[in-house]
Amino acid sequence: MSSDQPFDDKYWNLAQACAWVEYREKQLVNDFSMPDRDAYKALGMYPSMWPVGRQRHGFVEDLRRALEHGRIKSSGYRRNTPDNLEEIPAAEWTDLQIRPPLASFAERPNNQPWHRVRLLSADMKRLWRSVNELSGRSKFDPAAIRAVYEDLSASNPDMSQNELIIELQGTFEERFKKKPPSRSTIQRNIST
Repeated sequence: MSSDQPFDDKYWNLAQACAWVEYREKQLVNDFSMPDRDAYKALGMYPSMWPVGRQRHGFVEDLRRALEHGRIKSSGYRRNTPDNLEEIPAAEWTDLQIRPPLASFAERPNNQPWHRVRLLSADMKRLWRSVNELSGRSKFDPAAIRAVYEDLSASNPDMSQNELIIELQGTFEERFKKKPPSRSTIQRNIST
């Protein structure tokens, strides 16, 4: 059952989830209730045409990583059993690439093992807080800190935690164009 505003629906599709992770705009979640690949690609291609105040707050890869690590669950229909809704195992997200509104194998973009993928909107809102909520409570998005740390940790397995934290600060400053979180903020967010 759908509410008047898709933002308030129990489930979101992959395009809605990606729009929320990247831009944290309720209106974009509403706009992508009927997902369209070309419309989503156009959203990111023309920042000069964005409304005043639109900013990117995250990346689609942050969502994929959260799915892979089981911090958020997803369900969908397998291509070979289109009438049976199933939970998508977290391990499958390791090999999948999100191309809103689709999820396909990275090395075979035309092979999409799942369709009509959906995620609980409450989980999305819990992991990726709205900009207003974050600015009132915290200077840094905990999901972004964890995502950058996990990425650095996976690509640098020989680094100590101290080295990873220093690397995270540099990466965070470069990616988000603002002063990085402190060591204690990072440690608090990577331990949860």
